[in-house]
Amino acid sequence: MMKNKTSISILLFFLVISGSSCGKPEPQPAIEVTEINRSNLEATQPVFQQGPCDNIFYPLALDNQWIYQLQIEGEDGQSEISELGLTVSEVNQSSAILAALDYDTGIVTQSTAECKDGSILNFPMTEMNLVFGEVSGDLQFKYNSGVFMPSQTDFEVENWINTWETDFTASGVINGSYDNETITVVLSDSSVKMSWQVKERDVTIQVPAGDFHDVVLIKRTLTFEVSSLKTILESEEIDISTTLILTSNMWYSPFTGLLKQEIDSATISLYGINFPIESTGKIELKSSNIIK
Repeated sequence: MMKNKTSISILLFFLVISGSSCGKPEPQPAIEVTEINRSNLEATQPVFQQGPCDNIFYPLALDNQWIYQLQIEGEDGQSEISELGLTVSEVNQSSAILAALDYDTGIVTQSTAECKDGSILNFPMTEMNLVFGEVSGDLQFKYNSGVFMPSQTDFEVENWINTWETDFTASGVINGSYDNETITVVLSDSSVKMSWQVKERDVTIQVPAGDFHDVVLIKRTLTFEVSSLKTILESEEIDISTTLILTSNMWYSPFTGLLKQEIDSATISLYGINFPIESTGKIELKSSNIIK
């Protein structure tokens, strides 16, 4: 009999693992972590100047920087903490290059975000490393349509009650393990859809970067159409197509960016039945340097 609740940890890990519509991100040579001076990444009051990629919640102006703290709780109840630094290394007429530094490895990965008139059309899926225990693999995402994050004007026109969608196609393989059993997730030109909704304004929250009082809470539902999920359940080998649905709460501060992200719920469909997935972990802003 199948378990009523699948105890697989899923973290929307703020680590660039896939490219924009232009292709896969290019890993850069390992560098010393000390090359990024943390003292220069303390939160400051931004002076906002509108540019082609200066979004109200993703202000992708040149040299803007963020450090995020990532926490996931293991099966033993112990929390694992890691950090990721993001820097806008280049801005063009309709795109921005993001460099992500993994403090654990010293590896820098670059990806491209596409934008138009203050809207982010295609953000390089920096929030989608699915962790099934110990995980490896690679996913490629292709932007199809929609908006990743509307502009400030778009929010104001809709009186901050916006709903919107983003449509991607994904291909690749994720290999993981749980209870000494291998899990393989295959996506082959699979549909990946994001549905967004503004839930609340003027929220006050506290994160390692400080207290914020002008926060906007946005709920996002992420739907994966999985081409193949292979594993062994109750001594039975399975290989099925399925749907994975992740719902996240995301707190944003205007002209600063993402402050916090937590998974609200996660479900997977097996044999036509939706099963909840145990999901733990969160992302929080530790510091930022918004200079434009």
